[in-house]
Formats: sequence, C-alpha cells, structure tokens
Amino acid sequence: MDKTIEYYNTNAREYFDRTFTAEMSSIYEHFTKFLKPGSHICDLGCGSGRDSKYFVSQGFTVMPIDGSPEMCKLASNFLKQKVICQKFEEIDYENEFDAIWACASLLHVQKNKLSDIIEKLIQAARDNAVIYICFKRGNSERIVNGVFFSDFNQDEILDLLLKHESLKLLEVWVSDDVRNQIKNPQWINIIVKAAKFP
Repeated sequence: MDKTIEYYNTNAREYFDRTFTAEMSSIYEHFTKFLKPGSHICDLGCGSGRDSKYFVSQGFTVMPIDGSPEMCKLASNFLKQKVICQKFEEIDYENEFDAIWACASLLHVQKNKLSDIIEKLIQAARDNAVIYICFKRGNSERIVNGVFFSDFNQDEILDLLLKHESLKLLEVWVSDDVRNQIKNPQWINIIVKAAKFP
C-alpha cells in the first residue's frame, strides 16, 4: 500500500486532471436512491474529490478521506473543505455514517486483508447504512506502474462481502469505465446495506 500511496503522491496532479471530470451520474443514481436527504456520507479514498463535490451539491454531508497527502491537498482545495488523510487500516469510526462511498479505492487492498477493512467499514456505519464499492473485473492481484490492484469476479467479491453477516446485498451490476481514454476495463459495482441490529 505504501508504494501505491507513493505513486499517488508523485502523480497527484496528473491523476486529478484525469479523473475530476469523469461522468459518474448513472453510478450516483444507483447509490443516492437509497439515501435520505442530508445523509452523512464517508467518501473513502476520495481522490480528486469529484464525488464528494457532487454529493455536497445534492445536500448531503460528506467526510472525504484519502491516504495520499498530496491528493488530500488537491481535493481540499477543490472542495473548499478539509480532507482527512488516513489509510484504510487507520480508519476507526463507530456508528458515524449513513453511507460509505468507496469508489475505485478498496481495489488497492490485498485480498487477504480486505475482510478486515470491511469490518472497519461496518463499524463506521450506522444501522442500515448503505455501502458502495467497486472493483475492476478479473481475478488477480497485480502491480501496474507501482500501483497494487486486487481484481475480482462477481462471485468472489460477493462471497467475501456476504460472509460478513450484517451485510445484505442491495444491488450488483457491471459497468464500463467512464474515463474515455481507458479502454475496455469493466467494473463490478456493489451496494450493500449494513443491517447491524435485528
């Protein structure tokens, strides 16, 4: 993970410029239809702050978090609000959020460590909170330009998630990459509910 963060620190401006205008409206619609007005959202691995900016514009309260100090600086300037600089393993919230948005962020976690991070998200979520995550479609762990990726097929990621008894599946779908210059990768999108109490 440290080398991945180093990559984002070194390439923060290039990554910001490449991603902050990506068209995400169809993905937002899948997510926000489950939210109540004014919901408190954690944007986990917020990158450029693109998604946080949209959610704030829709009246939601957002806590953006990213592990790269340089990305946090750029996103803070873009959002005109503080971005929390934390790695996934440092997250320690309890019953804090109505929703967690982890868009193209948890794919940087090793598969054998992902369940521990999911537990942290469940702890951070309020009862019946909505959690969105997505992964590139595949079945490998790989390093590209120093950046670590975990790819999942649909059965594998659903099996991992739903082993956490409090998580209930709301939606799963496959989408194409929204960045025009990126050819052909497909994304598995998942929305679950953290039903923590009977």
